[in-house]
Amino acid sequence: MTTWTRVTDPDVAATLLPVWFAAHMMGVRGSYGFLLTTGDVVRVSRVIAVHVASDGPILIDVLLDHAGVPDGVDTAWQPKHFLGAPVPGANLATLNLAQVAIAVEFTAAEIAESTRQAQHAAATEDVVEVPVTTDATTVGYIEPATVNAAGQPVSVRLFGPG
Repeated sequence: MTTWTRVTDPDVAATLLPVWFAAHMMGVRGSYGFLLTTGDVVRVSRVIAVHVASDGPILIDVLLDHAGVPDGVDTAWQPKHFLGAPVPGANLATLNLAQVAIAVEFTAAEIAESTRQAQHAAATEDVVEVPVTTDATTVGYIEPATVNAAGQPVSVRLFGPG
């Protein structure tokens, strides 16, 4: 008989899955995607739990993001079919890890698109600043600061290799 173990601690999940996958996607709500072996991309905002079967299979509980191509995504990805929540409020799903070819973060692409829009606004308006600071204690992160339409400071996080 197969028994299942539910893992919600990112540190424990990191012993079962790649560290970036487990720690980042379980710990930080964002815009992620799982490229399936079918070629479809399932858009998720967070991994909630990992379920490990005693005989090997691994299932992943996720919060689904909205469907559609993420802003700023590379043109090579745009023809993919981006799946999300089938109806508003139906955002829970379970994926079979054996069907996942790639895990990817779309937040950086969406921020890049926002940065392009801010640069365009800077060219057509007088004031837009995008200073960049780094947090030396967190390798692989760049933390840019920008302003929203009301001129209030907004802080976002980009995750990069590292």
